[in-house]
Amino acid sequence: MASDLDRIVERQFSRRDLFRYAGIAAGAGVLAACKKATTTPTAGGSTASRPPASQEPGDLQVFDWAGYGDGAYGDQVLWKDYKKQYPDQAPKFITFQEDQGFSKVAAGNAPYDIVHPCGYQFPDYVKLGVMQPWDTSLISNFSDLNPTLEKAGIVNGKQYFIVADWGFAAPMYRADKVEPQEDSWSLLWDERYKDRIAWENSLNMFIVAAYYNGVDDPWNMTDTELNDMKQFLIEKKLTVNPQLWLDQTDIDQKFKSEDVYVGYAWPASWVVGEGNGLDLVYMQPKEGRTSWYCGFGLFADTKNYYHAHDYVNAWMSPASALWLLNNYGYGHTNTKIDLSKADSATVKAFSLDDPTVLEEPTTHVERPIGDRPAYESAWEEVKSA
Repeated sequence: MASDLDRIVERQFSRRDLFRYAGIAAGAGVLAACKKATTTPTAGGSTASRPPASQEPGDLQVFDWAGYGDGAYGDQVLWKDYKKQYPDQAPKFITFQEDQGFSKVAAGNAPYDIVHPCGYQFPDYVKLGVMQPWDTSLISNFSDLNPTLEKAGIVNGKQYFIVADWGFAAPMYRADKVEPQEDSWSLLWDERYKDRIAWENSLNMFIVAAYYNGVDDPWNMTDTELNDMKQFLIEKKLTVNPQLWLDQTDIDQKFKSEDVYVGYAWPASWVVGEGNGLDLVYMQPKEGRTSWYCGFGLFADTKNYYHAHDYVNAWMSPASALWLLNNYGYGHTNTKIDLSKADSATVKAFSLDDPTVLEEPTTHVERPIGDRPAYESAWEEVKSA
């Protein structure tokens, strides 16, 4: 049975769809805000039996990616409004890397209030039975959020996730050190840069390898196709000896120290590298970039129900959205961003003024992988080769 998520990720984006998706629109050479969300609020349960925020513990625990609120800037920007509400109750951040977050929750080792996974895992979290839907009436910024993306946070008819951020994955390289023979994912296994290439330590490498090799559906490969991609990556791994990274700060440091000149990267690494004075190119490969989106989930047994809603509301503000764009190169679902204040270099690097930037085949929007355990097992074989 097709879900809202399935329909969203499989559709072809028109110009109008693109900017509804991204929360931005092109006009007169600049970016402008788009339509408000119209998703019907969904209750997370009766609030009548819940203690008011003043009687909650207030020790909010946020399970999130590193750098998404735990840095010194967090209370100054991303959750500034939350700090105003609760000046003496700063959240505690526990960070995770890629799939490790879900594995920890699935193992029952996640006594947190909020989690921030990406879209391909939304249904998986709900299936665990440990999540509850949000009461969007308690999130005042919700009406300004991108409607198409917020529909992607609906599972089983309920708003289990508040979609917040989106971005790309693509090859990135030092322009002063690298001369690509073509704009292609093939740069990640270019023998000329042996020992100076970084791959993400993730099964996402199968996705880009499959697009490079012309597989019909990289997200749902047959056993034969997956085995072919496994052998392809093993061969390339033995040839170029790539360094593997799990945490974004890891690849950022590798570029800064000149350990690598080429890497599978997210937009934030381009922003960090440029800030470090590096001459970087965030490639638009001929096979297409991939694109991801992530959102906040609420744990069913939270004792900080209202605190959690207030935290997410702060994160979804226009100010937080603009900061995320200018400092990480990531899109945000708030449509009230004053995009005339967006950094022009960032807009250019990620082609945010290009009305086709999120259309197939330029970009492949992330979707759930049909047999994820098979991909995970195959990736372990690649790593151990």
